[in-house]
Amino acid sequence: MTGTLATVRMRLVPQDPMQRSAVALAVNTGVTSVLGFLYWIVAARFYSPAVVGASAALISAMVLMANLAELNLYNTLIRFLPTAGARSRLYALRAYLAVAGASVVVALISLPFLSNIELVREVLGYGPAGVALMVGALLVWTVFALQDSVAIGARASAWVPVENGVFGVAKLALLVVFAVALPGSGVFWSWLLAMVPVLVLMNLLLFGRLLPRHARESAGASEPVSRSDVAGFMTLDNVALIGATAANYLLPIMVVVLVGNEANGYFFVAWGVAAVLDVALVNVASSLTVEGARQKDRLAELAVSLVRRISLIAVPLVLLVCAAAPLILSLYGEAYVVHSTTMLRVVVLAVLPRIVIVVWMSLNRVRQRLGRILAVQSVLTCAVLGLSWVFLPTYGIVAIGVIHLGVQAVVAIVLVPTFRSRSSAGEAARPA
Repeated sequence: MTGTLATVRMRLVPQDPMQRSAVALAVNTGVTSVLGFLYWIVAARFYSPAVVGASAALISAMVLMANLAELNLYNTLIRFLPTAGARSRLYALRAYLAVAGASVVVALISLPFLSNIELVREVLGYGPAGVALMVGALLVWTVFALQDSVAIGARASAWVPVENGVFGVAKLALLVVFAVALPGSGVFWSWLLAMVPVLVLMNLLLFGRLLPRHARESAGASEPVSRSDVAGFMTLDNVALIGATAANYLLPIMVVVLVGNEANGYFFVAWGVAAVLDVALVNVASSLTVEGARQKDRLAELAVSLVRRISLIAVPLVLLVCAAAPLILSLYGEAYVVHSTTMLRVVVLAVLPRIVIVVWMSLNRVRQRLGRILAVQSVLTCAVLGLSWVFLPTYGIVAIGVIHLGVQAVVAIVLVPTFRSRSSAGEAARPA
């Protein structure tokens, strides 16, 4: 019986480490997507569009600040932790301490600007206790996001969907409970309070079991890394990451400022549905960064294999979402079908050119060609934010979708020849 179970497990669970990691991260996206859809459906049913829009703006601001406070240690851990060997726990601990300090600084600098959001003003009304609460909230938010990269870098990606699944269920339960008790702020508090127990339990697992195991397994593949290598990676790649984050999370704030909370409720639902697929791309591409760091001689082969696997799933999924957009949005309410359907169809099509862009960035991240990533991300961010600011007041939220699709498509077309040549050329020596 034991032999039969082992045989079944070998057939169901991929044996290639990159494929196994990619599957785990794809499952994570599926789990978080389903729970995320359900969460915002319940939010739309239990809270007004204005509350959903205001809460979405605050959550977007928190995610943006958390990404700033992360100092790009998310990608840095994914790149260097796979070959850290005995220093694995030390790498993770130093990363946590760094983002803790950065979270305090970012929160204190941002609070004057966040006070324009009504929910933040309510919290800050409690004086020093309110300030401490907002600083603590950002600290929790930042470390909660960073712990995923520790698990991925330690080649323990299978725990990521478990952790995020528990978090998704917990925040959904709190959302329903707070609908009566906190009708104006329940969305935000359900999100934050669900993080705390999951954060504690996941880090007990990481430092007690997963990181020690990874240290033993990676002892023979330890990579000499200088502080200048890490600092250079953090600095350049962090600027690129901030650009990507700004493009995603400043847009809801821009919509609130230019066309109001209700319009942002309609925008955020469509943007959030499409963003699930984009997050899936980034997560799955992380498997290339992890395994590429350990198997540089197979980097081109791994990249081509990953593009094929992603495309086989993404193309039919994008077409399905486009066809079923009204049905999907009907779960949120009839008003969302009217105002969000076109927006959803346009932004989900942008996932297709994003395949080229995301895998291209992972290739260059492994090779530490960070200046190229920064240049491409700067073009993406500046074009989307700048054009959206100009056309949003006149053409509404659909303008953002059209601009996003157009910019991604143009950049992908430019990158395709370069991507092909670098993939086919194999792993050459890294330029200075």
